[in-house]
Amino acid sequence: MLRDIDANELGRLFTHGVEDNITRAELVKIVPDLIRMGQLFADQKKLRVGDNFVIDWVPANGTTISVKGVAQGEPFQEPVFFTALLRIWLGKSPADLRLKEALLGHAEAPKNNF
Repeated sequence: MLRDIDANELGRLFTHGVEDNITRAELVKIVPDLIRMGQLFADQKKLRVGDNFVIDWVPANGTTISVKGVAQGEPFQEPVFFTALLRIWLGKSPADLRLKEALLGHAEAPKNNF
């Protein structure tokens, strides 16, 4: 993390980022996963500068979210969930357009945007 953040707030930001970038049908499929993810972040209480989280997709296993190097619970099984999370940064309404362009190799990466 580049700044301290309340983990509940981070969970809400993720949920809003997902909602902004998927269809209603996709959203219906992953509501339980979004609730579980929100609770996963809420359990962290606060993430501080230097803390990290990793979202990883492993075929036939699912999406794993690790916080501070520790996997948080069982993998999320719904493939749409991982795609929805990626769309937070790479979807039609990304959280940060400059970051999206940089991730796609179209522009210089933003500096300290968070």
